[in-house]
Amino acid sequence: MKKLNLEIKYDRRGSNSVKWDHKDFIDSRASDKALPLWLSDMEFRVADEVIDALSKRVDHGFFGQSMPGEKYFSSIQSWYYDRFSWKIEMDSIFYSPGVLPAIGFAINSFTKEGDGIIIQPPVFYPFAQLIAENGRKVVNNNLINDDGYYYIDFNDLEDKAKDPNNTMLLLCSPHNPVGRVWKKEELLKIIEICKKYDLTIFSDEIHCDLTRKNVRHYPLMSLGAYNKIAAAVAPSKTFNVGGLPIAQIIIDDHDLKDKWNKETYGRHFIRFAPPLDMILCETAYSHCAYWVDQVMDYVENNFDFIVKFLGEKLPQTKYKKPEGTFLAWINFGAYVNHKDLMDILITKYDLLIEDGIVFGEPGDGYFRISIACQRNILEEGLNKIVQAINELQGQ
Repeated sequence: MKKLNLEIKYDRRGSNSVKWDHKDFIDSRASDKALPLWLSDMEFRVADEVIDALSKRVDHGFFGQSMPGEKYFSSIQSWYYDRFSWKIEMDSIFYSPGVLPAIGFAINSFTKEGDGIIIQPPVFYPFAQLIAENGRKVVNNNLINDDGYYYIDFNDLEDKAKDPNNTMLLLCSPHNPVGRVWKKEELLKIIEICKKYDLTIFSDEIHCDLTRKNVRHYPLMSLGAYNKIAAAVAPSKTFNVGGLPIAQIIIDDHDLKDKWNKETYGRHFIRFAPPLDMILCETAYSHCAYWVDQVMDYVENNFDFIVKFLGEKLPQTKYKKPEGTFLAWINFGAYVNHKDLMDILITKYDLLIEDGIVFGEPGDGYFRISIACQRNILEEGLNKIVQAINELQGQ
């Protein structure tokens, strides 16, 4: 097995990187020298096998319209069966140009204008935006925050589900930004409630491969307890290829398939997948498990480092390692005012991390920090936070 050197720091500037070249995208006050730890992509170079396969396909010199072939489908099927014991039929795999477009397609496929769609804040902020912009109502089933560990409020979920105006649950599994990997019994309870009240579930599982050791992700559809489910998976987070927009939408139910096709093909004529994106999937899913495993080991060590660092220097954060994702969700409110810290980090300490309020009102007071980076980058960012807090406290 090839051994990766994940300590190598690459200069990504000058590549139109949102994270490195367009820092004013998150805050207009950000300087060019700001350290970006906000966007959920990694600082680890993509697997050599992917780069070589894409280069070979580029050398071919033709980029006409393409359709998925047997290798594309079998690579996806093998990946999810080998890692999650999830058996996916070939005719259940649908192409989408990314998970977020897929959520928009699902909203229009499976609900009607004016319907309520349930989300579980604090949650990835495009969920609410996509619901509202497509003429639906955002219905919040806020997670229960137990000293930084989050639970689903099932009583509230059932209250929301029983309202006939609410027709879909948009689930984030594993959950971004809080890092929960839902237990099997939690997922079965979600299914039980949605089945009881005939809600469709769209399960965003883009972070499914990014779990800690001894933490198991259960694909919702693999539990086999309900047919009105569609799930989204993608190579983007797993293999650090978020700039190549391809996702796999898994749908078993014939009625949901018909509705999906009517929306994607009938209204948007989405039928052909980009040739480079298909090569990416075939190669990554077939040959790059070693890359994911080593990167996740490194990320886990980074989380252990954060726990130790904060335990020594900012113990009142009470920070605990999340079960999934490569995103740290931290509240520094025991030390300083949240807004004051955000302002000084940007304007004086040149650190870009994400304000938790964008993930919904329950995220107020938190920061989301992307930690899939070299240790020295992470340590630099954490030291900036400590220095900023000390200054705000007058030390």
